[in-house]
Amino acid sequence: MIKLVDGEDFSINIINNICFITFSSPSTRNAISLRMSAVMQEISWKKENNLSIFQKFLADNNCLLIVVQSSVKGIFSSGGNLSDLKNASKELCQNYASSIKAFCKLLHSCSIPSVTLLAGSAYGGGAELALATDFRWSIGKKSDLHFTQMRFAIPAGWGGMSRLAELCPQLSHKKISAMIIGRHSIFYEQMVNLNLIDNTFLNIKNCYRALNEWRDNIEQAPLDIRNDLMHRLNIKETYQLEEYDNEIFNKYFLNFEHKKRITTFFAKRNNNAKD
Repeated sequence: MIKLVDGEDFSINIINNICFITFSSPSTRNAISLRMSAVMQEISWKKENNLSIFQKFLADNNCLLIVVQSSVKGIFSSGGNLSDLKNASKELCQNYASSIKAFCKLLHSCSIPSVTLLAGSAYGGGAELALATDFRWSIGKKSDLHFTQMRFAIPAGWGGMSRLAELCPQLSHKKISAMIIGRHSIFYEQMVNLNLIDNTFLNIKNCYRALNEWRDNIEQAPLDIRNDLMHRLNIKETYQLEEYDNEIFNKYFLNFEHKKRITTFFAKRNNNAKD
């Protein structure tokens, strides 16, 4: 295990090329504290060779996959830590929201695939954090998102509204605004219908098995192709994306590695047929 953050309630470490970001504060239901936001600020904002501390940690340790999870049963995150926000001065909290938003943006824009594991409810900012990753996997069918921000007279502020629009094109900006104003909840079945849940597992053991298989498949992909494909996230215009896809296909089609893998495929198939 390689550690970047080693707190009792919030940790970031890499195990077998998978980065696990784990919330583990049962007493606060994984509320994001001022201390957590300060850590997020440091690893998101501080740069070394044009990479944030978090990005450098991933690169230095050949991370292939990012997993955001909770170790507390029945809850992903209850959002912002209301006790901290109530008791601290506005000056002390001035970087609280921007730090968490920067960390969510980093997860979203990272060139490494990311997935949130949901095995319970996510409230307010916790729902926004769950939306920051590329995928959401549910362990069981009790996962749900609750947009409770208006209960405390603030809108969603960590990028969740933009991510909902991106992930769910059928939700207009007006609908999303109405959802936030109305303190809307999205329960498991609706999350599935909106394609917010990408996979469902009966238990955590099956989920981790799938994560390891995913990691292995990524590792087996040639590094140059991985880099070219993940570069697609920087291309905004559809016509440019089509041109780019054609270019990288032609770059690899029938080159040495492609033909070698075709030969290996037939060799294995023939051996299996003999057996």
